[in-house]
Parts: sequence; structure tokens; C-alpha cells
Amino acid sequence: MNGVFIDSNVFLEFLKGEEKAKVLLEKYLGPEGCINDIVFSEVLFVYIKAETGRESYELKGRPELMKSVELDHIFELLGRYRMLDVGEVVASEAGDLIRKYGLLPNDALIAATPAGTTA
Repeated sequence: MNGVFIDSNVFLEFLKGEEKAKVLLEKYLGPEGCINDIVFSEVLFVYIKAETGRESYELKGRPELMKSVELDHIFELLGRYRMLDVGEVVASEAGDLIRKYGLLPNDALIAATPAGTTA
């Protein structure tokens, strides 16, 4: 599969105003740049925590906090990149990576998602 997989950290650094992240995201804008649902979730989650100043356990069951965060620009940003599926093969490979390298589950799922190269 052709493309460059873009990790959550690149998007988060871009949102902080980091110029290197901006250049990277512009370079791989469109179908050449790839993410998966884990990256989508992580970017949203970290952004929501930063915007609310709350921890995850404080956000759970507090829909008013979730609704208070403007997310349209995050959805638009992430929507510029091709979404890759995390299926059985990726999950199986992620399990192998967890056992072999001691990765956390989301990191293993990201590492196991094929895109060509990783940014």
C-alpha cells in the first residue's frame, strides 16, 4: 500500500503550532497521508482533555464538558487524510508487537497499520 502513516503526535504538535508538524502535514495532505481510527481517537481525546483541563475520569459521564469543546476544525483536519482500517490482520500483528516489544495497545495498533512509511 502506498502512503505515509501519520502518527497522533504529528497532529498534536501541529495543534500546538509546531512548524515542522505543519510542513509534514502539508507535504502528505490528501490520500498519500494516512491515519487509522486509533490516531483519530487519540488526537480527539488529547485535544478534549487539553481544552477542558480535565482528566479522562472527570470527562466520563459529563456530556456537558464534551459538548463545550469545539471540534469541527479537528474533524476537518483529520478528514483530509485517508482512513485505514484496523482489522483482524492488524490486530493480530499488534498482539505480536505487544508481546515482542512491550508496546501499549494503541501504539501497537498504530505500528501494525500498513501505509508504506510512518511519519
